[in-house]
Order: sequence, then structure tokens, then C-alpha cells
Amino acid sequence: MTCHDPFRQTAALDEVLLDVAAVIELSLRDRRVAENRYRVLKRHLERGASTLAPYLVDGVSLIYAQGSIATSTTIVSGTDDDRFDVDAIVEIDVPADWDNDKALDELEKSLQGFPGVTEIVRCTRCVQLRFPFMHMDVTIMDRSGRLAVPRAGQIFHSPDEGASYRVDSNPWGFTGWFRGRVGIGQAAFAELLGRHREAAARSRLQFIDEQERLVVMNADQVALPPMIPSAIDAQEAVALKLLKRNLNIGYEKLTLSRPPSIYLTKRAGDLGYIPQGLSAQLFALADSTAKIMRGHIAAGTRPAEENPSYPADKINDRWPRQGADGVTDMRVFAEKLEYLAEKLEAMAQAPLADIAKAIDELFGEHIGREQRAILAARHDRRATVTPILAAPRSGSIQAPAVVVAPERFREVPRHNFHPMRLDDPHDE
Repeated sequence: MTCHDPFRQTAALDEVLLDVAAVIELSLRDRRVAENRYRVLKRHLERGASTLAPYLVDGVSLIYAQGSIATSTTIVSGTDDDRFDVDAIVEIDVPADWDNDKALDELEKSLQGFPGVTEIVRCTRCVQLRFPFMHMDVTIMDRSGRLAVPRAGQIFHSPDEGASYRVDSNPWGFTGWFRGRVGIGQAAFAELLGRHREAAARSRLQFIDEQERLVVMNADQVALPPMIPSAIDAQEAVALKLLKRNLNIGYEKLTLSRPPSIYLTKRAGDLGYIPQGLSAQLFALADSTAKIMRGHIAAGTRPAEENPSYPADKINDRWPRQGADGVTDMRVFAEKLEYLAEKLEAMAQAPLADIAKAIDELFGEHIGREQRAILAARHDRRATVTPILAAPRSGSIQAPAVVVAPERFREVPRHNFHPMRLDDPHDE
């Protein structure tokens, strides 16, 4: 790829974005907590009191992670509530005499009494277990059709109003496709990300009980079968996390639904690796997806992405909406992406104060506060510059150990960053 003004010197912006990514993802300890809850889910549904137990004893049925937890792209949701949303599949042979509501009915019954939950909520396609700082969406998968595609089957759409129906699905295959596309990550990037995790990782999940605490604390000494696929340190996955977080913030006050995470994941997999670095990766993901939306609007069409492992699985079957509402969905989505791309271009040639200000806007104020504290501590340890702090949304930077009065605040010098255009093959 040749560009007139590539991201050649984005070390500082990449540093800030890596901090944000480390703050918003599951820490190693939180991954262990989540993994233990998948094990508890399996035990709970296989217990004698579970009406699903008879369908989970044949040695073939599976309970496994799906969605962001399986693709290693889980992030905190909301501006103030640090909550993780994870997903699980319960794969069984659904009896032929069950209607399209009964599978979720039985799942809801069987989940009653789950340890540590604050609430159990029946949703359209899943049953949600709510814990402090975490939701687990549990979905029934009917594998009775024994399709030729591994682990493909049907899930159930069971709304409060309107007809219930089945939906072709293969989350297992989609996870394999995405992880195969991005690989394990580039070694140099993974090493850099690891250093940021050491400084920025935040553990948020509370233990259900003493037993869970002991399981998690002893995880290094007691080897247990993995329930969650290993973490992905690829640049593509980190950019996807940042985009998801940005859209969570951007859509929070809107009544419109944002596109499903699986659609964003498909886009990240299709885009591939951008060698100019994390800033360029995020820019390319936002910019290219916005162009796709604008193309659909101009042509009067709509995205119709398929699961590469099983084309019958339409991964954005409920988004965008039909007709004029769908045009609105795509237009707003494109505007959000275009705004992010524009901000990244500006940040790539901005002083650090402006970068700090933009982080608050793009990823949330409390994430921005955490990132600035991490950045300040890192620069303090380097002993080459004074500690750096910035007031939320102001861009003001101070070194509290040496600065007495606000009028003596000093701005960090400008960086020689350059904006990037990825859509003009004639630029050099």
C-alpha cells in the first residue's frame, strides 16, 4: 500500500491506544473468573434438577464460549458501568415435539438457582445471567439436523410478541474463521501489548464465593480444561476492541440499535493486517466500513454478510432495518465511523494534550482518566520527562510534582505524526 502521507511516526498515538485497549479488555484474572463460570454453567445444566440434563449426557453435546469471548475481543460496556458481556452456547438435540419457544423456556427453568447471579432475564434469543460487572448470554443450539458443516445448527428467536422461529447459526465455525484470519498476532506487537497490559490491566469481576476465588487463584497450579479460547494478541483484534468501545460510547444516547458485534468482527477479519500500526489499523477499519455503508445507501442496497463457515447463517439478519429505517441505520453508522476516522487523522498530528482530550470523547471519560494516569506513571518511570496529566475534555496537562499554579502548566511538544489516506492507490 502506497500513501501520500502514511502513518510513519505514530509511536505516541499507538502508545495511548494500546493503553486504552488494555484498560477496556478482560484482565488475565477476569478471564479466569469468566472461564470458571463457563465450567459452573456446564455443571449447573447437567445437575439432576435441570430439565435439560437428559439432553447433555451423551458425550457429544457441548457447552462452549461464543461471540466476543471466543474471538478474544470482549470489552467493558457503558460509559460508567464497567460491565463485560460474554456469550455461551448450549448445544443439544432439541426434541422434535418442542415448539420454537420451549427450548428457551426449558433453558430459563434450568438456569434458576445459578450461583452468584443477581438476576436471570429471558431475552429474544438467549437467557441472560447477570452478575456484578458481567452478563452471560446463554443460547440454545439445536444440532439434531446433523448438518455436514461441523457444529452448525439452529437457534431460536422467541420474542414476547410476534411469531417465534428458528435461525441458522454456526458460531463455532465463525470463531474458527476469525481466529484463522488474524492468527496469533505479530510477535513484536504482541510483546508491546504485553507490556501495556502489565501497566494498564484492570481486574473488575467479583468472586461469586470462596470456591470461585480458590479456583481462580490456583489456576496456575491446577491445570483445568480450557473453556475459553486463548487470547489473541493480533493488531486486528485490538483495533476491533477499540472500534467496539467507540461505538458503545457513540450509540449510548441514541435510540437506534448499533450494528451487531459479529458484523464488526467480520469486517475486521475481512480487512486483514495493516502494517503501518495500530492507529492505521483502526483508521482503516472505520474508514473502509463507512465507505461500504455509503455505497449501500447510494445503491439502495443493504449489507447481507454471511458466516464464512456456513453461508446459511446470516450474521446481520436483524440489522439494518428494512426500508427507510434501514437507510437511517446505515447513515448514522457511517457518520460515527467517519467521525472516528477524522479524529484519528487529527490525533495523528496533534499535541499530546489534544490526544488526551480526544480519548475522553472517543472512548469515555473514565477510560480517559485511567489512561492518563497510566501514561503519567510510565513517563515518570522513564525519568526523561515530567509526569503527564490532563483534565477531562480540557486537554490541560500538568506535572503535579513540580507545577504549583495552573498558569505554569506546560503543553507536551507536538509530535511529527501524519494523517493517512488508505483509499488512493496513486499517492506516494
